[in-house]
Amino acid sequence: MTPMQPELPRVPLADQPWFVDLLAGKGFYRSSPTTFTNGRASIQVAGTKFVADPGTGDKSWNSDLAEATPETIKLILQQILKTRPFLTEADLTEERADKQRIERALMGIAATIKEGPGTGSGVQLRRFLWALYNQHHLVNLWRMTAVLDSKRAGWVSEAFAGALVGSLKEDDTKRALLAAGEMERWDQVRPDTETLEKLDEAERIVSDLVRRTPPSHAHTELADLLSRFATVKREIRAQEPTP
Repeated sequence: MTPMQPELPRVPLADQPWFVDLLAGKGFYRSSPTTFTNGRASIQVAGTKFVADPGTGDKSWNSDLAEATPETIKLILQQILKTRPFLTEADLTEERADKQRIERALMGIAATIKEGPGTGSGVQLRRFLWALYNQHHLVNLWRMTAVLDSKRAGWVSEAFAGALVGSLKEDDTKRALLAAGEMERWDQVRPDTETLEKLDEAERIVSDLVRRTPPSHAHTELADLLSRFATVKREIRAQEPTP
């Protein structure tokens, strides 16, 4: 029998090179044998206990890493370091620059709408802003790019990219809608009698088609369209001023 090899002492997490390097890449330096800080936030590893304190008085992250693999620990740490209190000054500077670019883009879009809400570019940009705000307006990206010049297309790209990564907030979009006059414009628009009559007529036509169409995919689509008419009418009635 081969004699059993003595168990080697386990290197503490705080002394493992990959752990130290990962924190160093995010601006953290060792302030004590088991604690790392970036001057504001701190990360402490004592045995298997892991505490990430944002240093802002907010709730700390507490974990027991006894059963965690290095890959799991890396994933946990990377997710924590992505949160705002743990960002480096370089990260915060980049975030501020992104915010400024988005703000310029939104105000450029708002100014274009304000100058010509009924123009081709104005209409498409109005739909774009509302789609960002409440997702109720259909945006045809092909049609939009066809009517926008390179400068305005760049503004759309900046705003859309910000929305995808979460940098663009609802309040940002609302501010642009207000600056464009969109909120005031839609507050003044109310369906008139003619509009409601046309809606009733369209509903009657679709209802007749549903009765005449045999069971099929087409029948299902028409029935679905008919139910949408009912939804639209309820929403319109809900918007009517109370007598």
